[in-house]
Amino acid sequence: MNLFLKKRRRVVKKIMVGVCLFAAGSLASVLFAAAAARWKHASWGALPFAPVLIMTVVCLLVYKPLDLLFTRLFKDYFFKKKSYAHMTLMNFASDLALILDLGELANLVVNTFGEVLCLKTVALLVPNRVRNDYEIASAYGWSVSDAKRIRLREDSPLIGLIRSEGAHTLVRDRAVRTLAWQDANRLAHDFDSLRAGWLIPLFVKSEFVGAMAFSAARPEASFDEGDFHFFREFADATAKCVRNALFVSELKVANEELQDVQSHLLQSTKLAAIEQLATGLAHEIHNPLTIISGKAQVLLLQKDRNRLDQRIEEVLKTIVKQTKRAADITRKLLMFSQGSGAPKESLKLEQVLEDTIALVSYQTSLDGIEMTRKIVNAIPPVYANVHEMREVFLNLILNAVQSVGSKGKIHCEIHYQPQNQVIEILISDTGCGIPEDRLDKVFNPFYTTRSDGVGLGLFVTKQIVHRYGGSIRVESRPGQGSLFLVRLPREEVPASTVSAQKSFAWPLLKEEPLPREEPELGDF
Repeated sequence: MNLFLKKRRRVVKKIMVGVCLFAAGSLASVLFAAAAARWKHASWGALPFAPVLIMTVVCLLVYKPLDLLFTRLFKDYFFKKKSYAHMTLMNFASDLALILDLGELANLVVNTFGEVLCLKTVALLVPNRVRNDYEIASAYGWSVSDAKRIRLREDSPLIGLIRSEGAHTLVRDRAVRTLAWQDANRLAHDFDSLRAGWLIPLFVKSEFVGAMAFSAARPEASFDEGDFHFFREFADATAKCVRNALFVSELKVANEELQDVQSHLLQSTKLAAIEQLATGLAHEIHNPLTIISGKAQVLLLQKDRNRLDQRIEEVLKTIVKQTKRAADITRKLLMFSQGSGAPKESLKLEQVLEDTIALVSYQTSLDGIEMTRKIVNAIPPVYANVHEMREVFLNLILNAVQSVGSKGKIHCEIHYQPQNQVIEILISDTGCGIPEDRLDKVFNPFYTTRSDGVGLGLFVTKQIVHRYGGSIRVESRPGQGSLFLVRLPREEVPASTVSAQKSFAWPLLKEEPLPREEPELGDF
C-alpha cells in the first residue's frame, strides 16, 4: 500500500469522523436544551457553558466507536478493492528477487499484474542486446505468436520518449497530444503495437531495463495520481529483479556460445581424422564395388543368350542392389571428406530449391504428397558450392518425403533477416514425427530408422551447414510432423568472383561434369 494512498485515506476518515461528532454533539445539545425548558426548576440548564459541556461529553463517548466504524467501512467497502490490489502486488514484488529465470519472471509479472488489477493486456518489454532492439519477454491477454513478432528499435519514438521522460508513467493520450501530428502518429503506432494505453518504465538508477505496457478492460477506465505513484513503487521493486534476470540470461547465452565453440573445436579435430580415414576408405572401396556391379550387370544383360537359373538371376540382382547401396555410402563419404575445398560461386538459394523440388517432383506426385514453397523477402545471393547446397535441400526434402509416406504435406520456406544478416531455411512435414529420445541422434552418422537407409544424409547435411558457419536443428512431435531449421550467415561474394562471372557469363546453377579417375557405377 503506497504512502500517498494511506495519507489520503487518513485525512478523509478524520474529516468524516469530525462531521459525525459535531452532528452528534449538536443533537445532544438541542435535546438537552429542550429537556431543560420543560423542567422549570432545573436552573443549571440555563448556564451558558452547558451546551459546550454536553457536546464535549458526547464527543468523548462516541469518538472511539465512530473511529472504529469508519476504519471498518474504509477497509471493507470504500478502499477495499484498491488497497487489496496494491498490497498484493507489493508483497508479490518483494518475492520476485528469488527468481532469476527471465521467462519465468516475466510470466509471473504480467499474469499477476493483469489478474490483480483486472486489466485487458499486459506486456513486459525487455532489451535484446544481441539485436540491439526491444522484444516482449511475456504477455498477458496476447497470443504467443503475436507477442513474438513485436520488435521496437532503439530509435523508435516510444523508446526515445521513455529515455527523455525518465521514470514517469506514460499515458498514451496525454503523450500523443503533446507532439506534432507526424511524431504523434509514430508514437501512437508504437503504443498500438504494444496494445497499451499506459506504460511503466523500469529503471535501475539511470539504466533502462524494460517497460510494462498495459491496457484496461473497460475503455472508460482511468488511473489517478495515487495509482501512478503506486506504479512507480512497483516498477522500482520489479526493475531490479528484471535486471538480475537479464544478467543471468546473458550469462547463459555466453556460456552456451562458449560450449558451442569448445564442442566445435573438439568436433573439428575428430572430423579431420575421420575425413582422412573416409577419403582413403572411399577410394579403396569404390573401385572394387564398381567392378563387381559392372560384372553382375553384364551377366544380367546376357541372360537372353545364356539362359540363367532363376536363383542365379536373383543373386545377381541382389549383388547389384547391395553394391549400389555400398556405392551410395562411399559417395556420401567422398562428399563429406571434400571439406571446404569445393569450388564456390554466387548462388540463388531459391533457384536451388526449385531445382531440388523439380528433382523429387515425380516421386512426390506418385505418393500423393503436396509440396508448397514460400520465399519471404528478397533473398540475397550466397557464395557457396552448388552441389553442397543442393545436397542440403535434397537430404532434408527426401527425409521429409520418407517421413510423410503418402498423402501428406511438405512445406519449404526461405527468408532473410537483414538485421542479423542471416538466411533461414525451413523444411516442415506432416509425417510421423521423431520421438523425443531420438532427436539428439538424427544427425549421427549411420543412424537410421529405415531398413534400406544409409544414415548419412542428415549427417552430411549438418557438416555442410557447419562448414558455412551455420546451424541446423530439428523440432518434432510424434504424429504431428517435424521441422528442420537451417540458419546460414550471409557470406559476401568476393569481387574477383563477381567480375569473373561477368566476364565468362557462367549460369548460376549449371552443373559442369567433373573429371573422374575411377569408373562410375552404372544405372541400376
